[in-house]
Amino acid sequence: MDKRGKLYEFLINPPLWLCIIVWTVEVLLIVACITLYFLGLGLQLWAVAVYAATLAFFLLSTYCVLSVVGVTERAKNCINIRKFFSDYGFRAYVYAFVSAVFNVAYIVCGVIIAVVTKSHWLGVLVGYHVVIAVARTVVILTVKNHTGNGQAYRLRAYTYSGGALMLLSLAIIPVIKLVVEDENTYTYFLISAIAYVCVIALYAFIKLGVAIYNLKRVHKYHDMSLYAIKNISFADALITLFALQATMLKEFGNVALGAVLNPFLGGTVSLAIFIIGSYMFGSGIAKLKELKSSGYDNEPTEVQNGEMPVGE
Repeated sequence: MDKRGKLYEFLINPPLWLCIIVWTVEVLLIVACITLYFLGLGLQLWAVAVYAATLAFFLLSTYCVLSVVGVTERAKNCINIRKFFSDYGFRAYVYAFVSAVFNVAYIVCGVIIAVVTKSHWLGVLVGYHVVIAVARTVVILTVKNHTGNGQAYRLRAYTYSGGALMLLSLAIIPVIKLVVEDENTYTYFLISAIAYVCVIALYAFIKLGVAIYNLKRVHKYHDMSLYAIKNISFADALITLFALQATMLKEFGNVALGAVLNPFLGGTVSLAIFIIGSYMFGSGIAKLKELKSSGYDNEPTEVQNGEMPVGE
């Protein structure tokens, strides 16, 4: 068995000694959280690390319980689960679906809170999430419903996504405007502003790093729908990076620097997303014309039976 196979078996069925360690650490972390609460230290910046570790080990503990009772052993025989671990293309579509669900959840909650609190800031944030959710959904549905019809539908999904990114570059202009006018207001629950900024910073850099890594990796494949998904994720990461720097400057009270950086970085992000979208839209139309003129727009793919195309 190769290294990937051994890793897969280890993740599906972790040894009992490892499960016991995970459960022990989780109990200790829960005790630490309770202790912090009663000592009045729950809002300290360093306490965020304890909360994050507690959540992470809670998820690991739940997984260990499932593995001990045999759920993971039975699940490993599922074709889709094996494909998720071994197939980059399939995994990319799953991540895109989860991201789209997150966007939709944000939209629903954001609309409710924005209406109740009459927050213009939340309203414009919801607007950009709508465009992102639509772009991801278009790619997923196109690939899922037309896997047996050649490259034409993937090219169309790529082209439509380019148009969506062009629209996204316009949708974030109200966000930039409110940031420049210092009307981006935040409410923090249970944690301090500094802790919130640190969490957002970690999230933003991880998101950007993963997006850049995926942009490099997707070049190994010839599926235009994968290009579309990764470009959407990259645009989303750029917006998150802009939101991070805007939040940092606001919370640290650097008004003079914010007056320069906010419009500059915001305009740069908007322009970059527009350029990416324009390139996707233009190149997609050109490739569709070329494909149609060559007579291969209905060329069957190697994936049949309604399955999603794969990258490996």
